[in-house]
Amino acid sequence: MQSGPGIVPLDAATLKTATTTLARAFRDDPMFEWVFPDAAKREQDLASLNRVAVEYGLRYGRATQSDGGRCVAIWLPPGQSMSMGRMARSGMLAAPFRVGFRPMAKFAGANGVMDKVHKRHVTQPHWQLLIVGVDPSLQGQGRGSAIVQEGLGQADRAALPCYLDTSKTANLPFYEKLGFAVVEEAVLGKGGPLAWGMLRPPAPPPAA
Repeated sequence: MQSGPGIVPLDAATLKTATTTLARAFRDDPMFEWVFPDAAKREQDLASLNRVAVEYGLRYGRATQSDGGRCVAIWLPPGQSMSMGRMARSGMLAAPFRVGFRPMAKFAGANGVMDKVHKRHVTQPHWQLLIVGVDPSLQGQGRGSAIVQEGLGQADRAALPCYLDTSKTANLPFYEKLGFAVVEEAVLGKGGPLAWGMLRPPAPPPAA
């Protein structure tokens, strides 16, 4: 794996820190405020949920980190999606017992909405930015941009587009600066927040 300065593959040694990072980074995300309305318990529930995402990235995706796991990105390579079998092997079957069946139903429904958006707008091989998070103590210092750009470089070298979705309005200009554009806005279920699917074409190769 080619990495930028300070960006290295995520491994089992940084899994616990990476999980905590994502829980802290997403505690004020509108989708997760809706899925986990109990603010006192939200970070704990997010840690349980994101442990599955990190495990999945380690097993089947492209997972990178910097700052000892306090900045994390997980990508799904071209031709791959999150299958139920792989999710089960990454720990998803235990998640409802840890966070509750009702929150998991809302989370699954929201993912179903965005999966349809994804499939409507991207039919060619592409990379998907599944999740990226920076510990709040390190935010605003360029780490999130750097770790996303490192992954975008991987896609650009293969001349492939990238897709992501987000439910946080403040993230839109961040991703737009990196070349993404909104392709669709959706509501994440009854009473749920808005979310946006975003697509980035591959950057043109440098001039000879």
